[in-house]
Amino acid sequence: MINININKEVFKFTYLPDYATFLLNNKLTEFVTVGIRFCREVDLPILKPLAKFSEEELVALSIESNKNILTAIANNKIPELIEINAEKWIDNNLGIIDKEEITAQDLTLGFYLRRKIYGFFLDAYTKNVFLQKFIISELDVYTTQEELISLNIYLQMQREKMSEMNKELKHRETLLLEAQCIIGVGSHLL
Repeated sequence: MINININKEVFKFTYLPDYATFLLNNKLTEFVTVGIRFCREVDLPILKPLAKFSEEELVALSIESNKNILTAIANNKIPELIEINAEKWIDNNLGIIDKEEITAQDLTLGFYLRRKIYGFFLDAYTKNVFLQKFIISELDVYTTQEELISLNIYLQMQREKMSEMNKELKHRETLLLEAQCIIGVGSHLL
């Protein structure tokens, strides 16, 4: 059983919700297209299984996904969204990709890219350097905490996968030993 540990108090933000609302209402399509460009620039591994989608389909999927994230941030409901998304991932109910297609590199680079794209639009939201610093600080808390949660889930899934592989290996070893015994017994009878 995969354990999802979320400290909800860490996700109570003051400045990030208004910024997310601004992005949601004013920059969503541009936010998504720039994000896709950033993903391509670092050759994010998850792009390979997503290559089956046309550019328009990828943008539409990304708009829906980012709309959910930005709405959760705007409403200070990030822990709830993380929990829903984590359960979908664990249950392999992501819809467009298989959970096995998500790599540790996707997680680490994904959160780096999330920070980068939010930073990219910050100047369009405010020129106030102090406000920008507060937003960046909250963004760092948010992305770092979600990255820790995601990496923890990923590691637990990898452990479960290794455990299943070890069980299968032991089962095959048992079958092999039984076959060797049968062959050994049969050759003694001749």
